Amino acid sequence: MTKPSKWFLLRNPEVYQGWNKSNNYFEGWYLKIVDPEQNLAFALIPGISKSADPHAFVQFIDGVQCKAEYYRFDRKEFSAQPDKFEVKIKDHLFSEDRIVFRNQDLDIQLEQSPFAKLKTSLLRPGIMGWYAYMPFMQCYHGLVSMNHSVTGNIRIRDKSYSLNSAKAYIEKDWGVSFPKAWIWNQCNSFEYNQDLSVFASVAHIPWLGHYFIGFIAAIHYKGKIQVFATYNYSKRETKVVGNHVTMTFTKGNKCLQIESIKEEGADLKSPLNGEMLSKVNESLLATMKVRYSEGGNMLINETGNYAGMELAGPVDILLE
Repeated sequence: MTKPSKWFLLRNPEVYQGWNKSNNYFEGWYLKIVDPEQNLAFALIPGISKSADPHAFVQFIDGVQCKAEYYRFDRKEFSAQPDKFEVKIKDHLFSEDRIVFRNQDLDIQLEQSPFAKLKTSLLRPGIMGWYAYMPFMQCYHGLVSMNHSVTGNIRIRDKSYSLNSAKAYIEKDWGVSFPKAWIWNQCNSFEYNQDLSVFASVAHIPWLGHYFIGFIAAIHYKGKIQVFATYNYSKRETKVVGNHVTMTFTKGNKCLQIESIKEEGADLKSPLNGEMLSKVNESLLATMKVRYSEGGNMLINETGNYAGMELAGPVDILLE
């Protein structure tokens, strides 16, 4: 199999990035699916850990029951296509078209609609902007689909569901370790705007012996994705009171404000020096209130449910 070029990988972050990595490396895709009418919210995280304990894995979080499972596989059972998003772990498939995962606890067989992808350019090969070109970043982030739908069938233990255009979202991470501290939330389950999807993250970023507080936020609205980020000179304010987080992002005459409340969640494994040794508690029951304006005109003022949310590490350092 011909390995993809470095340039191709930079421009296609959804594709497996770890071709030339052999140690202290992780990579994982995060697939979140919500069907509000059936009170269903779950996420699948296929990935690989190249470390002292090398293995492939699939994590599953049942957001409503607040339970998580970690399914471990031999590293040799992981394979990926070099030119597109298609990952196989043993008999399980994760691709742009289909999701198939079957074991004693789960039976998931879904077809995916076309993804809502970020438009890329030379200066913005992905959601990280020009930071994607830096070879020493602790962790890289990719936005695979801001908003699409899935159709098919799923069984979670003894409960079965038939999905018809359930809401879906996909992102990914790869590198050495997750940050020292971060805030992350995402929602695309809104009552009045079916194409509305919002994602935001603020994190502690090591940088040449120092650090800075970096951020990325994106809103998908009427088929377009507006990005607020450190690299495009946006500004942000962050407030945290207990499990209540308010983040405001501005760029020119555009303003995105997100108010989120974290609810009960489940512990997921997270990477540390490539090994899946740390933990992060994630809720899929958070609420998110979104206000978005352009030129002082309020375009969106809506609350979403089944939002994903994480508050990890000493979040006080993110308020600088």
